[in-house]
Amino acid sequence: MIKSAREQFSRTFKLVSMWILIAVAFGFLYYFLPGELINSKTGEPITNILESIYFSFVTILTIGYGDISAIGFIRVLTAIEGLIGWILFGLIVYKVVSVKEDIILKEIHKLSNDQYLSRIKNFLFISNTNLVRFVKEVQSSKIAKDSVIYELSIISTTLKSNVDDATKFLLMNEYSVNGELDEEEILLLIKGINLCMANLINSLIILPKHTKNYVIYDNIFKIIESGKKIYNFYNIRLKSNKLEDLKMLYTKLEDFEKSY
Repeated sequence: MIKSAREQFSRTFKLVSMWILIAVAFGFLYYFLPGELINSKTGEPITNILESIYFSFVTILTIGYGDISAIGFIRVLTAIEGLIGWILFGLIVYKVVSVKEDIILKEIHKLSNDQYLSRIKNFLFISNTNLVRFVKEVQSSKIAKDSVIYELSIISTTLKSNVDDATKFLLMNEYSVNGELDEEEILLLIKGINLCMANLINSLIILPKHTKNYVIYDNIFKIIESGKKIYNFYNIRLKSNKLEDLKMLYTKLEDFEKSY
C-alpha cells in the first residue's frame, strides 16, 4: 500500500515539475519574441525575463490579471499554453484524487483479506479440534466401530474444504507476493495446516485395519495436492522449519494414501 502511494505521489510530482518547466519555457519564448508583450498601462514592451516568466505563469494558471497584454503571434502561443495548463491541471487533480482512492481501496482490500484469513484460521482450528476429539473417542471406544469410518469421512471432507480454502488464499495472485500478507501470518496459517495434518495422520493410524472408504481416500488425495502447492510455492520464498514440517507431514500422508 505504501509503495503504491509513493508511486502515485512520484507521478504527481513529475506532472507538477513538467507544468513548472513548461511555464518557464514559454516565459523564455515570450522573452525572445521582443515587442509581443506590452505593459497594459504604459503600452511599453516587456523586456525583463522575469516579467515574461511571470506572464507565462499567469497564463498557464488561466488567472489573467491583465497587467501584461499579448499582441501579434504571441496570442496564439498564450492560447496554446492556457490549453496545456488546463490539461496538466486536470491530470494533477486526477492523480491526487487517485492516490486517496487507491489508499482507501487498499484499506478495504486488506480488511476483507484479514477477515477472510481469520475465518480460515477458525475453520482450521475447528477441524483440528474435531480430529483430536475423534482420536480420543475412538481410543476410549465412545464411537461405535461401524461408525468410525463414517465419522472420519465427514471430518476429512470438511478438512479438505478448509485446507483448499487456505491454499487458495496463500497462493492468491499478487497478494502474498506483494507482501500484503506478512511472513508471520503465512507461517501461522501453515502451522494451523500442519496441526490438522498431524492429527489427520493420527486418525488414520487408529482406523480399523483393512477398512477402505472412497470418500476418505479422495479427501486425502486432494489434501496432499494442496500441501504440495503450498510447499512448492513458498519453499523458494520462506526459510522456516514449518515448511519442512509441512513437507514431512504430507510425505507421511502420501504414504498412507498409497497404502490405503
